[in-house]
Amino acid sequence: MYRVVLFGYNFKHKKSEDFLHILSKNSVKVVAFIGANSVKINRNEKIYNKNIPRLIIYHPKQLCDKYQIPFFESVHNSKTTRKIIEDTKANLGIISGARIISNDIIDMFKYGIINFHPGQIPLASGLDGFFWSIYKGISPYVTTHLIDKKIDAGEIIFSEKVPLKIDDRIEDIRHRISLIENNELEKICDKFLLKNKKIKSKPISDYISANRSMGPNKQREVLKKFEEWKRNIIYYK
Repeated sequence: MYRVVLFGYNFKHKKSEDFLHILSKNSVKVVAFIGANSVKINRNEKIYNKNIPRLIIYHPKQLCDKYQIPFFESVHNSKTTRKIIEDTKANLGIISGARIISNDIIDMFKYGIINFHPGQIPLASGLDGFFWSIYKGISPYVTTHLIDKKIDAGEIIFSEKVPLKIDDRIEDIRHRISLIENNELEKICDKFLLKNKKIKSKPISDYISANRSMGPNKQREVLKKFEEWKRNIIYYK
């Protein structure tokens, strides 16, 4: 039987909220939600920050209380987190929000840790996956995969192409990506967790390295390329 730890944040966060709802609805045994506090990250400023508003109703702790899921405030890569995993006998991790998880934490899970990446791995692995997809002229994807010591390089479980519409804005596609991530978690529940079946995955053969945070000049190039990229994906790929 799967015993899940959900990695998320200790503040209101839409993906954490959605994932808690989905796992509870599917009666998945979540033995702990580990919420990391907000920290300042040294990464490039975003040139384009528009998003479709999605109402966040609950703090993760409120939902954990509602669904009787033990809530812990902890740095994900810490002795406290190791003890939580040991004490709860967790065997599968799922990421709704996290920074890079260390190898010693990954190795504690018999069945690994699942991540949902907004890009085609390995071409759009790493930070800013959607923008790198545009920059490289490739289709947008959501890749569901197991994490390992490299960034976005673990074995792939599902790879779902994101459909585009000719009048899409960047924020429309971002919104669709987040909805597909939710659907992919539903698939994980239906195909594996609820049936207590082994999670099937396949290795990546051509991984080199993950993309870094995209700098402002490349971001501006992406904004200029967006409409042409979108037409090429819709009509020719």
